[in-house]
Amino acid sequence: MFFEILKNLRKKFKRLYITMFKNYIIFVFLMLLVLSGTIGFMIFSIGKMVSSEDYIKDTQKFFMASKIVKSDYKKIDASKIVASKGWVEILNSNKKVIYVIGTKKDKVTSYTENELLNFMDLSYNNLKSGTSYFYSVTAFNSNGEDLYCIVKVPPGIVTLNVDIAPSPDKYIKKAAIYILVGIFIIIVFLTVSVFLYAYLTTKKVVMPLKKILQGIKRMTEEDYSTRINFNAENKFGEIRDAFNFMAEKIEASIFERNRMENLKQQLLSDISHDLKTPLTSIMGYSKALNDGVVENDKKIKQYLNIIYNKSKRTVSLIENLHEFTKLDNSKFLISKEECDFCEFVREIVSEYYNEFEEKNFELEINLPEDEIIYEFDKVEMERAISNIISNILKYNEVGTKAKIELTYDNSKIQLIIADDGVGIDESLKENIFEPFVRGDKSRYTKGGTGLGLSIANKIVQKHGGTLTLEKCKKYKTVFRLKL
Repeated sequence: MFFEILKNLRKKFKRLYITMFKNYIIFVFLMLLVLSGTIGFMIFSIGKMVSSEDYIKDTQKFFMASKIVKSDYKKIDASKIVASKGWVEILNSNKKVIYVIGTKKDKVTSYTENELLNFMDLSYNNLKSGTSYFYSVTAFNSNGEDLYCIVKVPPGIVTLNVDIAPSPDKYIKKAAIYILVGIFIIIVFLTVSVFLYAYLTTKKVVMPLKKILQGIKRMTEEDYSTRINFNAENKFGEIRDAFNFMAEKIEASIFERNRMENLKQQLLSDISHDLKTPLTSIMGYSKALNDGVVENDKKIKQYLNIIYNKSKRTVSLIENLHEFTKLDNSKFLISKEECDFCEFVREIVSEYYNEFEEKNFELEINLPEDEIIYEFDKVEMERAISNIISNILKYNEVGTKAKIELTYDNSKIQLIIADDGVGIDESLKENIFEPFVRGDKSRYTKGGTGLGLSIANKIVQKHGGTLTLEKCKKYKTVFRLKL
């Protein structure tokens, strides 16, 4: 059994290793997911920064008409242009100036088609140093009307090298900070995760394994009281529970084996004692008769009567011992048949009725009128019930109150045999169904073999039932037979 459990443990460990490997793969996958997610977040953040309004305002030409124009041209933000001594002109569809933002420094009030086309065709690199103003033109629509927006800035304010090719240094720094922060977060997360994974692995794998191995080592040293204890809800929890269950079973088995060994020794001792006493008497009285020591006919008859009674007790002891060993054999099978259990009990009680009257017992009998059909061995069950009733009659004083009650409920049969007589010592109640255990010291001299209740208990167990000794306020001794 022990080696089989170890084999099962090895199988569970193998499954555990596979599980740990799968967990490791999942862990690596999650780490890659976090890494790619962080990098994606950084790219997204930088892209968002590049497409932000502030970035556009800083990197695009503040004097480009296409960047500042609005359908409601009166709300155009031209503060930087005005601060640069430039101005904004709004033309109608006839190319005439209808609105000006800032201080107009030329006298042009209208433009020709060619002039506008020329302005639009101008590129930054084609500007000439002798140009009076830098022009930027775009067409737009306002309330269904086609208009034009012209931005004019003095060439002394707008320089080609600086303003036309904006420097994004501060945004490069921002992007670098985003990247460094992302890398730092990844490194910290990876470091913490690795340490956390190592800690959890140690806590959930190494420590349970260490305790399990320590427990196995103590078990191999025959310390069967060993139990392992750690918190786990995975396979280790199952292994812990299986180990503790195994240790408990082995400890109980060892205890039971030792108990049975002691019982066996006690059994042999009791058998020798119980057989020796009557046989010694038989030998003594028979020798006296054989030697002619007793000549009185009355005395001879007395001796013969003693020899007969001692022989009868010896035969009874041997019969009970044979019955006990027969029932103790696992191969012994009882012979069951369906009968009315109620009528069966009634017949047994009727056989003892005269004895109850002779001892003036106050007997209470409660047996149902209806049939209780049950499959049982009539011979063995009669022996079991008779042994209990015989004990009540044999060991209690005259005038004892007794009760025999049979009940049937939810497919369960209960037979109660109780009395308020001398009772049974508290120290013996736990072992009362063991062989050669007697309820009180006086029973050694009253003809009891100490096997009656043990035989009764084994018969009931053979029927799949239980026989227990209980106590209540009204009765000192209550035997409850459940089937």
